[in-house]
Amino acid sequence: MSKVAGQPLPNALIKVVDLLVESRIRIDAMEQILVKTNPVAYELYLGTIENLRAQKEAEVKKVLA
Repeated sequence: MSKVAGQPLPNALIKVVDLLVESRIRIDAMEQILVKTNPVAYELYLGTIENLRAQKEAEVKKVLA
């Protein structure tokens, strides 16, 4: 059985998924606060996220090519 840091691989994956879910919940909460406190900054934030997604997609395509 594969092990990561002395733990079985499934346990490590569960911890990673838990951290990702927790991070997503925090990001969602911060987005809601930003929408209510500064809508202009929120629009800039959304634009930045879209740019980062496009960059990530381009990098993935480059690596897979």
